Amino acid sequence: MKAWLAGLEPRERMLVLAIVGVLVALLTYGMLLQPFYNQHGKLKAGVAEQRETLKWMQQSAATLRQLRGSGQTASTGLGGRSLLSVADASARNSGLGPALKRVEPEGSSGVRVWLDGAAFDSVAGWLDLMSTRYGVDIESITIESSGGPGQVNVRLTLQAPGP
Repeated sequence: MKAWLAGLEPRERMLVLAIVGVLVALLTYGMLLQPFYNQHGKLKAGVAEQRETLKWMQQSAATLRQLRGSGQTASTGLGGRSLLSVADASARNSGLGPALKRVEPEGSSGVRVWLDGAAFDSVAGWLDLMSTRYGVDIESITIESSGGPGQVNVRLTLQAPGP
């Protein structure tokens, strides 16, 4: 290669070296700098997206704090009744009577409930009712498919609202 380059006229040699220099510069840009710039652009876009998400989360947190601070809740409490009787009656009224296998006390302010072959939508509606109307919390829950479409076996522990 050196011999071939040495055999060229000085003008041709300068032209070949200039072309080699341009090719080295293009390869350096194409293999090193362009991927770097592409990744940088993707990261900038990701940061902008994350900032939008953060802004939304901060607004939502402020709204949540405001709602919690308002002191207004939809629950009316148990109305002087025991959690056991409220859970049993409300489950039956929600169409879960045939699936209701057992309701028993759990500690001083909780109940355990067993439902077998219950419609999942009915269970979800009943739990929403217990939470919103009575202020009852779900302490633990296990949901398993019972074989039929939309049918579940549920084991849960409910906790009465605090004083």
